Amino acid sequence: MKLFKLFVPALFLFAFHSNAQSQDYTTTDKKAIRSFENAMNAFDARNYDLALALIDEALERENGFIEAHLLSFEVCTEMRDYDCAKKSLRKAIAIDPEFYANAHFFLGALEMNDGEYEAAKQGFETFLSFDRISSEMAEKANAELLNCMFALDKIQNPVDFNPINLGENINSPFPEYYPTITADDRQLIYTRLINDPEAYQGKNEDFYMAFKDGENWRASFPLGAINTTYNEGAPAISGDGRVLIYTACELFGEYGGNRRGFGSCDLFMSERQGNTWSPPVNLGPDVNTSAWESQPSLSADGQTIYFVRGYPTASGNKEQDIHVAKRNADGTWGGAVKLPRTVNSRGKEESAHIHPDGKTLYFSSNGHIGMGGLDIFMSQKMDNGKWSEPVNLGYPINTHKDENSLLVSPNGEIAYFASSREGGFGNLDMYSFVLPKEVRPTPVTFAQGLVVDSDTKKPVEALLRLSDVSSQSLTSQLNSDAVSGEFLIALPAGKTYALSVTAEGYLLHSETFSLKENKGNEPYALTVELKKIKEGTAIVLQNIFFDLDKDQMKIESLSELKELAGFLNTNPEVRIEISGHTDNQGAADYNEDLSLRRANAVKKYLVERESIEADRLETKGYGALKPLVSNDTEEGKAKNRRTEFKVL
Repeated sequence: MKLFKLFVPALFLFAFHSNAQSQDYTTTDKKAIRSFENAMNAFDARNYDLALALIDEALERENGFIEAHLLSFEVCTEMRDYDCAKKSLRKAIAIDPEFYANAHFFLGALEMNDGEYEAAKQGFETFLSFDRISSEMAEKANAELLNCMFALDKIQNPVDFNPINLGENINSPFPEYYPTITADDRQLIYTRLINDPEAYQGKNEDFYMAFKDGENWRASFPLGAINTTYNEGAPAISGDGRVLIYTACELFGEYGGNRRGFGSCDLFMSERQGNTWSPPVNLGPDVNTSAWESQPSLSADGQTIYFVRGYPTASGNKEQDIHVAKRNADGTWGGAVKLPRTVNSRGKEESAHIHPDGKTLYFSSNGHIGMGGLDIFMSQKMDNGKWSEPVNLGYPINTHKDENSLLVSPNGEIAYFASSREGGFGNLDMYSFVLPKEVRPTPVTFAQGLVVDSDTKKPVEALLRLSDVSSQSLTSQLNSDAVSGEFLIALPAGKTYALSVTAEGYLLHSETFSLKENKGNEPYALTVELKKIKEGTAIVLQNIFFDLDKDQMKIESLSELKELAGFLNTNPEVRIEISGHTDNQGAADYNEDLSLRRANAVKKYLVERESIEADRLETKGYGALKPLVSNDTEEGKAKNRRTEFKVL
């Protein structure tokens, strides 16, 4: 009931009575007044049981003593006995509805908190009918009135919602919450609050991990390399499962596990090579501050992080907003930027989750129109860089209670969340449900495979960059694992991608693949074999395209040309031959001329647009003289129409 903390500091209701004479009260019974004033003193001393006993004494003398009923409301609110608080307000209002306008507001808030929307609506409307009310409370009442009307409409139009417990392999008698999942939907990490005699206050937040076997989760196990006797919470995993960012909080000047921080809670990062996790590193002062940073969500490529920052305001409340930061080329993190007011309301935001599609954000908020408390919303980053108006996920996903820690699967069909609903294994369990189509993200699939040396077949650590062929925009980039050579890249389904792979001492590798028929359920598997830089080695530039029978390159070639320029800049000692090739259709002289003009077009771009020295580039037009495969089929002809470069 944080609402009351906004408007009811201790003795707020009765401060104007503290120096009043007995004739100012709604009773003249001196014993009742004495009991009431003693109750106020007990309340001020936070002796709530004594305060209630003294209030009962006053009301036994005079049940029409409105101030005593109002004090009972405030005491019960501080004790979090909200049924008692409602009863006290209703009694005060029944005696004189116009005695204290704020009573209608507080009763409406209590009823809203219990999902009694019709009654709450009436309470707020009555409060707003008074002439002399504070503008701040009037603004809040109008906002809550909108919430009431929204909730009543959504209850009449519910969405399908059938949550399924993830089972005893994930859940336990202890609370489980804040899940994160890899792009292949096979690896789950979450927080469990366990009993730990070595931890402060005997409890400790640790990470647990589970792998999926078919459609079922195997038994989870503690993530020993990360867990300490201090708290670790709210994990965020990159799409490939190799970067983990999480929250650790200060306790007696320490963060545990040799971690060092800046504020009450900070964000830390650990990276995995093979099966070994690196020591945690603080994300630094551009992300972490002297305030509170928590609840991170990492983009699938591990390059962007969304998180919640909380800091005190002038009114004494804690403001919580979603921020975003990007990773620099050197691996550090750049300055965090607060998301705009479209997303961050005047209320509180929590549990940001950026979907692997890179543009759909799910988060909890009590500042946007909803069912009351924290509701889950969805907003999408549009092509112009702005965020769309948040959409409430609807009832009964959202209720009058707090909902948060939502996670959406890569294909966008399944959502995970934590709930204390009946029938679980403990206080908080992890559940899944089918996400309504109206609030689903763009389906995401993934490319998965290995980067190896073409001769030795040993793993190679390489940089993989994928671009959307149609838009030429960089979709994702990451390194293959230095130990295993493995990689996993999340990609929006239904598009065609240009892949370039570079590594020190190796030639540029490129290829194109299509996910246009992929609906997000099947991965794209590939093995990249990199060739060492040595004289005579040739590479096909798979992503350079020309118009039919012309030497003008298509716009789709731009990303490949930039990658080739990058390779040449990284290896300034390398000279190459750029060669054009055709199939066997048409006259030989024509094909040789066309292929040479195309090779020259590539050279011209590299020299004029990328400032590559012309004497490092030779061009040849081979026409149909050097086919890769037979020209007997259309598929073979397509492979033979190509642009290559060869090391000289």
